[in-house]
Amino acid sequence: MEDNQTLFLNRIRAALGNGDKERIAWEELAAPIDDSAVLQALTSRSREEQLLLLRQLVDMAGPLHLEVHVCASLTEAASSITAIAKDSKPEFSSSKEVVIHDHPLLQALQLESLLTEATISTHLTRNYDPEVRQHTVNASIGITAAAWGIAESATIVQLTRPGQPRSTSLVPSIHIAVLELANLVATLAEAYALIRQEPDLGSLVLISGPSKTADIEGTMVHGAHGPRAMHLIVLTGEPVDDKRA
Repeated sequence: MEDNQTLFLNRIRAALGNGDKERIAWEELAAPIDDSAVLQALTSRSREEQLLLLRQLVDMAGPLHLEVHVCASLTEAASSITAIAKDSKPEFSSSKEVVIHDHPLLQALQLESLLTEATISTHLTRNYDPEVRQHTVNASIGITAAAWGIAESATIVQLTRPGQPRSTSLVPSIHIAVLELANLVATLAEAYALIRQEPDLGSLVLISGPSKTADIEGTMVHGAHGPRAMHLIVLTGEPVDDKRA
């Protein structure tokens, strides 16, 4: 008589049509994956192809309540972020505070000076700052630099590194992510090919729009388990003529 575990696995094999096939050895399952072909395809992708992916991402973002802002320059991106911060209303306090990943791309935007001019307090998530946790809890906006974006699902990949904690994208009520067009990939498979090249990766977060749940009476609610709003700033490097992107 089969035990419960064997019965369960056999049902899965049957559902997959693998019931009569030999079982795959663990060594085969754990063997390194050859990503060379995928990585080569990524490096040879043209700007026109990247822009097509951007259009796909924009189309997929709508139903997810992910607001995409296409910016041709660092100056335009910084202005967009500043405008979002000015227009936002803190959810749990009367003052506006922003936490920003300690990342070269975000430093190039010079957000600290721009937001300070708008009387908005800013804090970098420096790894050696003992108060970074409290600043994150107090902040209404978290700004991060996404490692990659996935066009097919309007998802960003957020890697956890020193000075770039995942809490920045999860705790504040509003999450603003900045993504360079060159780091936009087509599929989850392509993203994982890149992730596998990361040495000593601690953790990562895949984010598709703001937090949402429909647990209570099937009613969609945003912000129950994380940010209630999310903005994605896509840096194209030069103007995009097609209005759909």
